[in-house]
Amino acid sequence: MSYTKDPFNDIQDDFHIGDDDDNYDNDDIIIQPDMSSQQKSKKSSKLQDINLNNLSPTPINNLAQTSSVQPQFKKTFEGGYFSLNYYRQYFDINTSDFFKNCLSSMNPLNQPAADEFNNVGDLYGSVWITASLVFLLFFGNSFAGLLSGWFLGIDLETLKINYFKMIVSSINLLYGYTFIIPTILYLILKFYLKVLFLAPLTKLISIYSYANLLWSPAVFLSIFRGLLVNHTTLDTVLKWICIAIGALLSGCSIVYKIKVYFTTIFGEEDKKVMYILLLLLILAHIGFAIGVKVSFFGKL
Repeated sequence: MSYTKDPFNDIQDDFHIGDDDDNYDNDDIIIQPDMSSQQKSKKSSKLQDINLNNLSPTPINNLAQTSSVQPQFKKTFEGGYFSLNYYRQYFDINTSDFFKNCLSSMNPLNQPAADEFNNVGDLYGSVWITASLVFLLFFGNSFAGLLSGWFLGIDLETLKINYFKMIVSSINLLYGYTFIIPTILYLILKFYLKVLFLAPLTKLISIYSYANLLWSPAVFLSIFRGLLVNHTTLDTVLKWICIAIGALLSGCSIVYKIKVYFTTIFGEEDKKVMYILLLLLILAHIGFAIGVKVSFFGKL
């Protein structure tokens, strides 16, 4: 009888797991390490070395310069004439710049630079300086009235001073003169004379508004009118002296600065036109001074 070997027996013998097979030798098992991770780490370290080698050291001076440089933000005033954002540029002024302009305007013969008329000026001073002048004139007149009542031994009500009318008339007069006269001058230069180098309207208004500061000495001098209540003639003379001082100082400041501007836009052949305009401005300022006299110091 022939015997045929089952081929599966060898396989079963090779793969038969017995009880003794659990004690196998650990040294026969070899664990292959993950070479891909090591290769990646080597590549990344090489890249870091290359990047570090390419980086040049930054000098300390450059670091100090870069740290001291601050980002500059450009202010935009968009929106057109019917937007409040557009008019912010005329009130965008630092406190130091405002007081600097006030100090420079206290000198009526302070000559401005030729390129200064390219600036738009500011309306901040036009609003607050004019309001301060209204307050100072009202304060000076009221304090003089208090002194008069104290010397005469009477109440202020018997003096019959209409303070409300004084305030309203002074506001209309001061703000009207500060804004209307420069506007008329601007329109004449632009549409009638067709000036090429035309200063902004706000700059012309700014010249008039800062000149109002020169009324301050006259206001404080007018307080002494209360001491002359029993001397009508001296009181009248002191009133006109105060008006003359304020009008002369502020008028010189306005005319001198406007003349500097006129010399840059008018040639030798237009000198006659320049002096006619200056004469008209002087006459307007005289009328303004008379209006201040009537509003705060009574009739002529």
